Amino acid sequence: PGTYILRQIPEVNGAMVAVDPFSGHVLALSGGFSYVSSEFDRAMQADRQVGSTFKPFVYATALDNGYTPVTKILDGPFAVEQGPGLPLWGPQNYEVGSFLGETTLRRGIELSRNVMTARLAHDVGMDKISELVERMGVYDNLEPLLSMSLGAGETTLLRMTTGYAQFVNGGRKLDPTLIVRVQDRRGKTVYRFDER
Repeated sequence: PGTYILRQIPEVNGAMVAVDPFSGHVLALSGGFSYVSSEFDRAMQADRQVGSTFKPFVYATALDNGYTPVTKILDGPFAVEQGPGLPLWGPQNYEVGSFLGETTLRRGIELSRNVMTARLAHDVGMDKISELVERMGVYDNLEPLLSMSLGAGETTLLRMTTGYAQFVNGGRKLDPTLIVRVQDRRGKTVYRFDER
């Protein structure tokens, strides 16, 4: 007679986005556990630091500017000036104090090496990296600061997912859409999203 359900209410909400990398159609999107408990959409509204998921954009910019997967970059101590009166900024790898020496770009991204990525961003130029991610729609105006190369900038999950989808799509621009087609009451299509 009575209906029972077992449900654990999460202490932390999250988000999930799946985008078709060839059409831009959003296949699935969840911005949290329950709209009733929170109307905030973590997939489209939450600006979060992206961390190491930003590194592929740094390496893609390097590839666009004459580097190859076998180009070697030094994974060793690295520091740059931040400005008058400020200390030097020097990133660390996850394993503090561990360095691989001269390492290929391919190995650097494979192992997600922070120091190597920051050095690469410094060599390539953060202005070029900022320009690439803005063209890809991941950011509107990414400050050209070296810390951004390690994911200190904030963006939404939908924008980041769309950026990754463009890698799969051969670098072609994608605009994500939740609406594929609109029909009137007689079944005539009045709007179709198809930019393939």
